[in-house]
Amino acid sequence: MIFYQLTNGECVIPGDFKDSSHPGIPVFFNKSGVIEVVTDYFIYKSITDTDVNSSVVTYADQTQKFLRFLEHYSSDKPLAWNKVMDRHLIQWRNMMIEEGKASSYIRACLETVFKLYEWAERNKRIRNHVAIYNDDKVYPISAKQGKTKAWSWPYYPRVISPHKNTPTNDQLEKLHVETMEASNVVGLRDSLLLSMYERTARRSEALQIKVSDIPDWDELEEYLCENKIIYIPVIGKRGKKRDLLFLPETMEIVREYIEGDRANVVKAAKKRSPSYREPECLFISHTSGLPLNKQYVSRRISNLMKQSGIENASGHRVRAKGLTDVVSAYDGFDERGNPYAAEDVLIRGAEHAGHSNPASLRPYLALSRSAGLASKLNNIELARTNEIKLNMQKKELANFEKLAPLVNAVNKGRGVKNELLKLLGGYQGESITYNSKDDG
Repeated sequence: MIFYQLTNGECVIPGDFKDSSHPGIPVFFNKSGVIEVVTDYFIYKSITDTDVNSSVVTYADQTQKFLRFLEHYSSDKPLAWNKVMDRHLIQWRNMMIEEGKASSYIRACLETVFKLYEWAERNKRIRNHVAIYNDDKVYPISAKQGKTKAWSWPYYPRVISPHKNTPTNDQLEKLHVETMEASNVVGLRDSLLLSMYERTARRSEALQIKVSDIPDWDELEEYLCENKIIYIPVIGKRGKKRDLLFLPETMEIVREYIEGDRANVVKAAKKRSPSYREPECLFISHTSGLPLNKQYVSRRISNLMKQSGIENASGHRVRAKGLTDVVSAYDGFDERGNPYAAEDVLIRGAEHAGHSNPASLRPYLALSRSAGLASKLNNIELARTNEIKLNMQKKELANFEKLAPLVNAVNKGRGVKNELLKLLGGYQGESITYNSKDDG
């Protein structure tokens, strides 16, 4: 049976990376020992690809599924990985279709396996096997080049995306509450990620934010007293520089995350591995202390929205709600009672949201006007920030209430041991119910 195991903090890669440990790298095994080519690929992927840290287990699961398909391909003997052709990949694709797997899942599995073979071809672990050469030769594994010059396999299943819903203010309020309540470990971090989307940050822009971008407590006090907006510079789509705008009240919550939950993650990572270096980025994985990647954030936000009852939605649609609020904030009426010219509203909204084409915001203006939105952007953010603060205080109060029986026992001078054991048992139960696999 083919399987993999993840390296721990004692794993040190020789060469250019010898000064730091590399936990979380999948090492693949079969009955003969380590599967070197696949393991080498995951070493390369884990070290050089900044997007892979939190999703490496997903890629490893998909690769393991494929290798087990090869292992049981024939009753006589396994099919060697370097003998795979298009027809074998098509057979695997069709097998997953018959199993009832979603087209998006099947495509993701095939993309992962194709990238493995592309890497093997480029690094001469196989030769003249993958068609990445722009010539007329026929190769065992086909490939086509897209507009971005990236190579892909030409026989992926077609994925039809369902219509995505844009959440309402009430739905987002409920989502923030349930996100905070869902986990004492990552609830605040995930709620802040939602807030980034609401402030029109793209996924990649939110992950660019650094700890050093966040004002300290003294600076925040000045912003509050002067009622000033905080600007955080990011690189947006097509390399365009823009600022994300935040109220100081929101940055207070971010500062609490940095000095609370995030600091605890960093402390634990340093304890596990002395060579660990704290990332500059704001949002990090609870399990590894490394930067979150885009795929994990999308999957995490989509799952949270689904759990909250918001069907067919994603982080992108939370941003769409934020864009609607931005356009609404710049909309209004002139002194004669006529609506502002749509072009003027769209230009100002596009400038705020980092869109090069103001016309791309026209659907959000139509949605804003048809819904009769009157709330302004800063009021929405302030209300959301107050909701997060309220939920944080509720969770703190719940912890104090848990201590009440123990305090009473101490005051009475009896039953202290029993109450202490009950308290510890309760915390142990909480740690068991937390599923670490759901966190990055």
